[in-house]
Parts: sequence; structure tokens; C-alpha cells
Amino acid sequence: MASKSSQTMSLKILVEKEKNRVVFVEANKDFVDVLFSFLTIPIGTIFGLTREHFLEGEIGCLNNLYESLEKFDEDFLSSEHKGILLHPRCATDIYCRNLKVDLVECNKSKYYECGYCHLVSYYQNDTCRCGRAIDYELYLVAPVSQDGSGFIKPTARFMITDDFQVLPMSSTAGLSLLGNFGAFDGSKTEERMLNIGKDEHQRRLFSDSILEPPFSKTKPMINYGRYEPRMMNLSQRDVDTRNKDENINLKLFINRLNNRAMYAEVEENFVNLLCSFLSIPIGHIVKECPYLSFKGCLGNLRKSVQDLDVNKFFKSEEMKAILLDPKLAPGTPYDNKLIGTVNVPRSTFSSLFRNARAGFSSRSCLQGVKIGGGLVKGPSMFMVTDSLSIAPLSPISSISLINRLKVPVSDIQELEVNMGEEETLRLLVASLVSRSALTDAFVLKETKQET
Repeated sequence: MASKSSQTMSLKILVEKEKNRVVFVEANKDFVDVLFSFLTIPIGTIFGLTREHFLEGEIGCLNNLYESLEKFDEDFLSSEHKGILLHPRCATDIYCRNLKVDLVECNKSKYYECGYCHLVSYYQNDTCRCGRAIDYELYLVAPVSQDGSGFIKPTARFMITDDFQVLPMSSTAGLSLLGNFGAFDGSKTEERMLNIGKDEHQRRLFSDSILEPPFSKTKPMINYGRYEPRMMNLSQRDVDTRNKDENINLKLFINRLNNRAMYAEVEENFVNLLCSFLSIPIGHIVKECPYLSFKGCLGNLRKSVQDLDVNKFFKSEEMKAILLDPKLAPGTPYDNKLIGTVNVPRSTFSSLFRNARAGFSSRSCLQGVKIGGGLVKGPSMFMVTDSLSIAPLSPISSISLINRLKVPVSDIQELEVNMGEEETLRLLVASLVSRSALTDAFVLKETKQET
């Protein structure tokens, strides 16, 4: 593991003095590799690392979902699966083990191999495609060369704006950025040196870069673009028939007075779906939901990857593709067909060796453990609140919630929902940007944004 002092980078920055704003930063491969790796980190890992930096409700309902899983009884969720959900692996950690700043401690990552067909998984409690349990643990040693780490060519240099546009080094671009600040007078700017390490990256990248909730703090509103919510009529509802075998049913209990969901009765397949949200790389959200407003400019970061010349700046076309279309780590236990996430194909021991440009030391033998089926044990029924708190179904708890909300029984309406791809994407978006995910995903009509 790298020492704390070695996990620090020095950056040269140009600052507009009057408002103390960064005009741009000059950075090399080390810093840009860390920035780009952020696109591949799963939502659950991001939240687990930085939850203390967020205010309540600042990133939708993720806090409630995460805390519910932490408290889940092992009767419903095994400790092995709980660890996978709360700390999902990053599919690119094989390339990020020796980044200058190791945000998600990839250097501690282990890999697991089927001793029969030699396919590698990122999780021990996985079952190989041959049907056997994973039975070997691999130890990765230092890369053969530093060129084996990261996505960017070693000699590449860049300019980075405060809103995460990554540009090739250029005097013309520098003068243009200076003009944007109206700072052509040299007395208005100054050069500074900044040392940045893991803590600063987490605060800047995670706390300042997550989704900006596109609603008023006092009047929650949400804009879904092409996935806008629509009013569902109980007798006339269009059911999405795509991937019909994968569809999920739930029963919503709605307060008819304000047309808001109170809670839903669901089976384990719905909870599996919610759990799977935590394993999705944030870059997949940026790719699939480009209409969302991003507080810290993740959209700019992805666009920078798109715009940069692959031959000049990236080690290979594969490296650029990994960043533009991040996938789940091999062996991630829930393949979410309703969202379109895809696991990285399992590779063989020798292929992993080549890709990582590293060596593996001794392999220890494990007692193979198979865990089949979904993440959550079933058959089971659960109660999910509008803000995505999850608990085993209890009529007493349901009645207590209704009483706390002061809703007369006569004003409660039941709504059957069949979730296909469109509904799932709505729920995913709502879980990130709304404090009332069930209402905004399934009940409310589209509302106009405030100016």
C-alpha cells in the first residue's frame, strides 16, 4: 500500500484573485487518470466513502437505501452479499491499482479463480459459468512497469477547468479560458501550487460532483426528460412488454388527498433491483441519462473522454471504451437487464495477467462456497417507503406509518404497477435526485421546472 505522502500530487493552478476562482489547472497523466477513473466507480462505493460529506436528502434516497441494507437481518440478506452491495467492486480496479491517488483502495483488491476452467471473478462468493464454486485466491504483485497503471499515455499533459473539462495543453485554449473570466490583465491572476491527496479528491470529486437535485428545496419537482412520469390509470395502463419475463410487480399504497405514495408492498425481486442500483458505475448513469443536471460537471468529464484523440492520449481504444461505457465487475451477483448494465466478461488467468501487465504470486486454495439465486433470500415480502427505506413486511408497521402520516383509511388507494425498462429507469433516476422516489417514478405527472 502506498504511503500517505506518496498519495499526493502537486498541481499548478491559475487563479482569478478577486473572486478566488480557478481559471484552469495544469495536470499530467497522474491527475487525469484519477479524474477519469471516477466514471467507473459504483454508486455504492461512492456513497460508502463519502456519506459523511452529504446533507440529508442531498442525493435523493440513497442514504435510506444504504442504511436499510446495513441493518438487514441475515435471515434475508447474507453477510457476504451485504458486503458486496455496500462495497461493490470497480470493474477497472485492475487498471487502477497503482494510480497516484488510490481513491477506492484498489491495491487491497483480491481476485478469485475457478481451478477447473481458470476464469477469474472479482468476488469469492461467485459461481463460475462451468457451475463450480470459485476455489482459488490470487495475489497480484506490482506491475511490470508503471505504464501498466491507468488509462492515459505517460507523457500526456492537460489543462483542466473548474467544471471538469479536460483539454489538451494549448496556449490558445489557455488564453480563451482567461478571456472567459475577463482576466486578460495579468494583475488579476496569479499562479499557485496545490498539493492534493485522497481526502481532497473525495471532497471535490464526490461531494461536489454528484447529481444536482433539479428541484426546488421547498417544492420538490423533477424533470425526467424522455423518461417523464405519467399518470397511471388503473383501468387503462400501457404495460411495457419488452423483456416481459424480467418485469417486476409491486403494489403501491397512495394517499389520494395529495396523490403521493406512502409505501409499496414488494417481493424480493424488487429489493434485488434496488440493491443492484448500488453496483452501477456513475459513468453508466451519465451515459444513459444525459438530460440530468450534474452539480460537479460529470457530464463535462465524460465529454472530455469522448473528445480527446484516442491515438494521442489513451493507451488504447479499449481504455477509452472502458471509460465511455463502464460495466459491472466480473462476478457481480445481480445482472440488471431492466437497466441495461452489463458485467465485464470473465477473463482467464493468463488474460488478466496480460491486461494488468502484472504478475500473480502464489494462489491459495479456498473452500468453495456457492451462492445462487438473487441477492435477497426468498420467497419474502417487504415494505418499501416512498424514500426507499426497506424493511420486512409488517402490517403493524404499515398501520403505524399511515397513522404518522395522518391519512384516513378511506383516502388510501391501492395501485398495481408492472415495472419494465422504462419504469426501472425512472426509479433509478428518482432514487438519485428525489426524496420521494416512488411518487416521482410512478405517480406524479410531469411538472414544469421553476425558472
